[in-house]
Amino acid sequence: MKLLRQENVELHLRGKKLNLIGVDYQRDHMTRGRGGRMLQGIEPLISREHLNILLSHNPNSFHRAAEMGIELSLAGHTHGGQVKVEIVDHSFSPARLITDFVAGLYHLPMGENGKNAALYVNRGLGTFGVPLRIGVLPEITLLTLRTAA
Repeated sequence: MKLLRQENVELHLRGKKLNLIGVDYQRDHMTRGRGGRMLQGIEPLISREHLNILLSHNPNSFHRAAEMGIELSLAGHTHGGQVKVEIVDHSFSPARLITDFVAGLYHLPMGENGKNAALYVNRGLGTFGVPLRIGVLPEITLLTLRTAA
């Protein structure tokens, strides 16, 4: 296993090249929305020729990653909210207080090319603080990457 800390590695998969970028924990001082200071200095790691996949523990880096043209971001951090309460047809998770990206798949416009970037936030297996999950199942994710049709 190679730990990617502000580094990238080129992967070869079925004749295609993927650019995998790993970053240290991206702090945003627990604020919502655009993390303008996030992902500083990774511009040289981004490939303009191959699919870029960003591994960032904190999903709040997604706004900046999409602006930079990174096609796919993978994150965790929230444990899927760990607690989710459903009232009528609305659900609430305390994780919404720190991020708009609690669990699952999200899309944002990517740069100025008219395409969308994707983020997948995994709910994980563990917990933070209180060892309890309510309304949020643990998750192991299997992603299948396919070329666009």
